Parts: sequence; C-alpha cells; structure tokens
Amino acid sequence: MMKRMMLALAATMLAACNPVAQAEGAREQVDLFHERLNAGNEKAIWTNAGAEFREATSQGDFARLLGTIHKSLGDAGETSQVGVRVNTNTQGTFTTLQMETTFERGKGFETFMFRGSGDSLKLIGYNINSPEMMSAVFENYADESEPASEGDAEEESAPVTVVTSDN
Repeated sequence: MMKRMMLALAATMLAACNPVAQAEGAREQVDLFHERLNAGNEKAIWTNAGAEFREATSQGDFARLLGTIHKSLGDAGETSQVGVRVNTNTQGTFTTLQMETTFERGKGFETFMFRGSGDSLKLIGYNINSPEMMSAVFENYADESEPASEGDAEEESAPVTVVTSDN
C-alpha cells in the first residue's frame, strides 16, 4: 500500500514538473507581458507579478523601466525562444525563458523568470539587454545634460587635487 502511494506521489510530482508544459505556460506569460507592454499597461504586469518581484523593485521604478523600453524600442513584435531552464527544488518550480525579441526600433534579448506552474506562474524576474535601447537612452541623456563650457564654471566649485613627490 505504501509503495503504491509513493509511486502515485512520484507520478504526480513528475506531471507537475513537466518541463515542456512549464515552458509553454511561461511562453504564454511572455506573450501576455508583451501585449501589456505594447498597450502601456505596466500596472497589470506589476499587479500580476510575484511577491518576490514586487518586493525587489518599486512599482514606480518598474513603470519607468518599461516606459524607457517602450519609448526607446517601440512595440514588441516577433519574439523567439532561445533558451529555457526549469528547476524544481524544495522552494518551488522556477522557469527561466530567454527570448530574442524584435521591437519596432531594435532588438532585445530578454530574460523572464517565473515561479510556480500551470495557472499559478508568477513573474519574479525580468531583464533586457538591447544595444539600441542603450544608445537611445544615452542620446536622450546627452541631449538633456549638456556640459558647461569652461568659461561658465565657477572657480570655487571646481575641486583641485595636487600631487607632490617627496623625491
């Protein structure tokens, strides 16, 4: 009897940890993330994210990040999965998808981290690497903060460091 219960428990755990099903569920969440990003609905992404995510960053900071992504790159378009990792341990099931996404004005390499399985998948981490986005950010930053010319600087506020040698 005990042996049958253990086999049934093991079969249930294996079914819950099916990496193919995990990746498919996570992919659906990525598509939903992009739909919400394109619609400017950062609040829905934030609200549906996991507690770990909401504790790690403020809603305002996350909205600024998504706003920067959308302003710099435009709407998310085609996205393809370039990597997947599913890890189950005593703290739960974690699925990481690496995506290559084409936006209106460039590409982004995104990493999405989810916790849970099935309908309980929650976003717990997000990262994007995009040279085009960084170029746009730096261009905007440079436009906003032009350095003062030499004649405009006050002598009192300019720090001076003097290095001397005892030789």
